[in-house]
Amino acid sequence: MRAISRKLPKEVIEMESSKLPKKGKYLKYYLLGFADAEGCFNISLKKQKTARFGWVLDPVFHVTQHESNRLVLESFKKTLNCGRIIKKPGQEYTLQFIVDNRRQLVEKVLPFFDKLVVKEQDYRIFRDIVLALENKDHSDLHKFKRLVRKAFKMNMGGKQRRYSLDEVMKDLERQDPQRPYVGHSRE
Repeated sequence: MRAISRKLPKEVIEMESSKLPKKGKYLKYYLLGFADAEGCFNISLKKQKTARFGWVLDPVFHVTQHESNRLVLESFKKTLNCGRIIKKPGQEYTLQFIVDNRRQLVEKVLPFFDKLVVKEQDYRIFRDIVLALENKDHSDLHKFKRLVRKAFKMNMGGKQRRYSLDEVMKDLERQDPQRPYVGHSRE
């Protein structure tokens, strides 16, 4: 997906920016509160034939807003000094600020939210998984399974996931770490 380059008219930005806190400390509190309401720490679980165990854990932090509130998303981008703003697929007037680069998550997003914790349970699990991925825990089948189980504890216990925890675990049981494509057809 490509980033949105359309900017708001100058008068809208001036009007909207006057509503945002001026001091950095207060802006950070504002953004933390905003993320608590409109943000999401998510670990996607994707089936991928080329992955060592046939699955990939993909961490993403995002905040979603109507395009008229783009300034808030721009504030996230500027404050965190990372990420991008895109149109949300399938929603013409909705934008998302997204950070899906693991290095940026570790270096920019985690330190920002470590100072003042929001969505505490989901954030702590997200943080643990991102750091475990950085430590290459996903290269060991036993550790990978533990990370998958953790991911299913996030965001309402994984109720919105495409695959159930049982389906994923059964598929992982068929995996042989020495032969990463076992159990997956090459369609």
